[in-house]
Amino acid sequence: MSLHDTAEFGKKAALVLGIGFGVIIFITISIKIGGFISAILNPPKIAPANQAYGKLPTIPFPRSTANGQFAYTINTLNGALPQDFPDRLIVYPMVINQPNLLNLNNTKNKVAAIGFVDDTGSPLHEIPLGGPNYEWAEQTGFQRKIVYDIVSQNFTMTSNYLSSLTALSAQFLGDQSNAVSTVQSFLGTLNSVPSDIDITLTQNPDPSTDYTTTPQLYSINNGQLTPTTSLSNAQAIRVDLYQQEIDYTLTAGQGQDLTHFQDFDMKLPILYPHPPYSTMDFIVTSGQGESDVTSAVYNHQTINLQPDTQATYPVKTAQQAFDDLKNGKGYIAAYNGSGNQIQITKVYLAYYLGTIQQNYLMPVVVFEGQDGFFAYVPAITDSATQ
Repeated sequence: MSLHDTAEFGKKAALVLGIGFGVIIFITISIKIGGFISAILNPPKIAPANQAYGKLPTIPFPRSTANGQFAYTINTLNGALPQDFPDRLIVYPMVINQPNLLNLNNTKNKVAAIGFVDDTGSPLHEIPLGGPNYEWAEQTGFQRKIVYDIVSQNFTMTSNYLSSLTALSAQFLGDQSNAVSTVQSFLGTLNSVPSDIDITLTQNPDPSTDYTTTPQLYSINNGQLTPTTSLSNAQAIRVDLYQQEIDYTLTAGQGQDLTHFQDFDMKLPILYPHPPYSTMDFIVTSGQGESDVTSAVYNHQTINLQPDTQATYPVKTAQQAFDDLKNGKGYIAAYNGSGNQIQITKVYLAYYLGTIQQNYLMPVVVFEGQDGFFAYVPAITDSATQ
């Protein structure tokens, strides 16, 4: 080939290569544009909640604290209901204790360890109450009585502390911090300190929350507990214990929209039937030479936070839950007022645990208002419950 022919061939080759690169770029851009348009017309979706346990039972709420017809208005910081609820939440199974032949003997040892013994130091005889419930009763001192469910290991303890000179003297009562330590020691002696208790929720709760309380001071007047703000006037201290918040990351849609999904960092508290109180509360008074737990209600349910299957269930939007509340489908957990006009100041998601054994830890939408108003609406959609 001559020099001229070579030059012409080079020009043609460059032109072909340029056209080829242009075609490749055009095809690449076309594919991206096509994918973008397709994503708009047919946005990607995530699978719906798996509902791994089938239809869930309804939450066994107790009778509402307040009766009557309430009218609700939204008075949150932004004047609106939350719009950022995920379209689903995790539901956890509960650990259900099974009866065994050692239950009674183990419980005998526990109650003996906290002083339910006779003059010789032998354990007091139990009184069968039917089913798994047994009672032990002292005849001296605070004349304590403890009723134990030997399977669930929940118990109620009463005494005559309201009329006891030892308690009324408050000589060894101590302060709120000492009361918490007394409760911890009491449960430790019973070998009943749950691993999921977050003691900071009792000692130093978040001041922006209303569903927990620090130890509360009481004086005793005419055989009744009367709230007081002065430790010098206190003769009893109530301590409530709370289970730790449920913390996980969840990929979900927002507002029941499966096309705009994202990762939600969930940290939901556990709330109980009568906030700010728990189902585990203790009265600490002066005892013989030290403070002592003289009354207690201990109702703890253990959550299986590492199940074999992660079960997710669809949840209501805040608006749907609010509509349920207005239609009388909520549980009024607490209210100190007398009017029927309720201004809702806070709306958030939480989990609920009551005093009746539950098979599952299920979420609720919490509505807070003035005068200590708390209402719970089941968060799981009606189609997923029975």
